[in-house]
Amino acid sequence: MLRSPLTTDGLRVARILAFLTAIAALLLLVAAPHAEAKSTQRIELGAKNLATLAPNCGKDFSRDCTVEGKVTAFQSLSSLYPSRNFVVPFNGKLVAWSISLANPTRKDVFFEGDKQQAQLPAFNGFFGAPSQAGISILRQVEKKKKGGPRFKMVRKSPIEILNPYFGTRVTFALERPLNVYEGNVVALTIPTWAPALWSPRACNATIYGDLDPGRCNQARERYTWRGSRVPQDDPATCSLAVNGVPTEQLDKTAPQTKVDSIRRYGCYYGSNVLLYSALIVGR
Repeated sequence: MLRSPLTTDGLRVARILAFLTAIAALLLLVAAPHAEAKSTQRIELGAKNLATLAPNCGKDFSRDCTVEGKVTAFQSLSSLYPSRNFVVPFNGKLVAWSISLANPTRKDVFFEGDKQQAQLPAFNGFFGAPSQAGISILRQVEKKKKGGPRFKMVRKSPIEILNPYFGTRVTFALERPLNVYEGNVVALTIPTWAPALWSPRACNATIYGDLDPGRCNQARERYTWRGSRVPQDDPATCSLAVNGVPTEQLDKTAPQTKVDSIRRYGCYYGSNVLLYSALIVGR
């Protein structure tokens, strides 16, 4: 996770594209019952997160601008769900996935007398460009041990370029749906970076620590996710930067991208939510 270094006609086209892709997903769902006539099961994992929470970044400076990059990750816990968010509950097919994106600023902006540095070029510099993400299906192959559990990647979707959809919630219907099985985990793979992370105002960084330590600690317990990293540096940390200075973790981190590869998911993060969802229909 990385904070911004601050403490259009194109958007109109992006919204049209987002609308068209959403329509395509709906058409696919209408057709699904005919293709899968014996099944009435359908679930959108993560839908409540997207419906309730808004991503940080953009011109709303009330919350610290925070994004995630160079990782495969899945939401483990959200208070909006009684159990694990992205564990598949039945055998089926993943037919579409969605992501809620902030609209990062492209130029410096003055807000309440302070200059807020441009977000888009800053994150491009840290992670690379363009903004990208895709969906991956994981199967746990080792229970929790010291260092974190290990997961095998069993399937994945194409990687999508996200820049045209900044400021929207976009749905990508899969031309080739992914087979999923009960107990699989649906993860978000981010080769570069994605402005799709929610974090509460209580966790804004100040010179004295968290803005509201009590509420931020509550958020750390209620919202957690796990990433394809192991702690780096001395002392070991999962943070990509400390006080604005990149850590060894930034150089070492990388998403899990190869089918049949196995990775340890040793970094566990609290107080924020990855804003993606996955639509699954039963067989």
